[in-house]
Amino acid sequence: MNPKPTLLRRGLLAATVACAALSVAAAPAHAAISITDADEDSFRYANAPGWTTILGTGAWKPVLTAGSIDPPTNGWLRLTEPAPYHAGTAVYNTAFSSAEGLQITFDYASYGNNPNNGDGMTFYLIDGSTATPTLGYHSATLGYTLALPTMLGVTNGYVGIGLDEYGGFSALPHLGQGCAVACSLSRKPQSVAVRGAGSLDKGFPLLASVSLPNDFPALGQISTAQADRSDARTVRITISPVTPAAPYPKITVEIIDPNTGNFVTVIDALDLSNNGPVPKTFKMGFSAASGGGLRSYHEVRIRSARTLVSAVPTVGQSTLGALAVLLALLALPALRWRIRN
Repeated sequence: MNPKPTLLRRGLLAATVACAALSVAAAPAHAAISITDADEDSFRYANAPGWTTILGTGAWKPVLTAGSIDPPTNGWLRLTEPAPYHAGTAVYNTAFSSAEGLQITFDYASYGNNPNNGDGMTFYLIDGSTATPTLGYHSATLGYTLALPTMLGVTNGYVGIGLDEYGGFSALPHLGQGCAVACSLSRKPQSVAVRGAGSLDKGFPLLASVSLPNDFPALGQISTAQADRSDARTVRITISPVTPAAPYPKITVEIIDPNTGNFVTVIDALDLSNNGPVPKTFKMGFSAASGGGLRSYHEVRIRSARTLVSAVPTVGQSTLGALAVLLALLALPALRWRIRN
């Protein structure tokens, strides 16, 4: 009996198994984020399957407006209604690597109680390993940070970017522990502010605060002025990828100037090197809150969201890939020898 066909099949099988193992090894550890305004997860439709909403204060839970309040393909995520002391949040359940970075562009509107719209809303990141995300407090916390001494912030928060109508998130010291920029007992209305890492009753320092009326008067106010969402604003937030050369992310916040239609940078590459350890993965979320006097509809929908670099394999996957390559290299010389002989 000629052993060559059997040996040949074995060699080919070994090489095939090695290639299959290498293919599995190269799979990303976490899914890349890719949302467009045509996707369900943009909040335009009656379902947003990638998102989880959380029951908040006032027994309120955010709702999608498509198919009930709005046409079936032209909806929004309503985070709050104009009722006192409401807070609402939605968290995207797909974790992405901090080494991938993120850029998200979204429209938002705050209306329904002019001229007393408030308090504001946040886009935020939490540690991606958080199995059960939670909602922060209502009012000036904007659903992200704590309110000393007893009101809790989100669980495992890393950073929250506030669109702050009322001005408490942007200034008040009791909404966090620590101030990298000057805190004040005086509010800073109509501002964009960044609060840092914190969990429940600890952290959430103020990292940056910019007043639109004072620093960017052409942009107007955070509140949208009309009685409906007809003058909704557009925001773009970029979180830079974490790399060995740049081990901490940087945040850039841009808002479209309603007069020119161009993005204006209001926070430019804010360095988060003073914000504690960087989680290996993130989950993203939106929250909003109202207070006693300032309250409004807070609504959001996504134009686009995407990770900035390809997903990065984990160490375990890289090790499996190396073993697969080694198996292939060991199999091929024997295969060549049997073919020649």
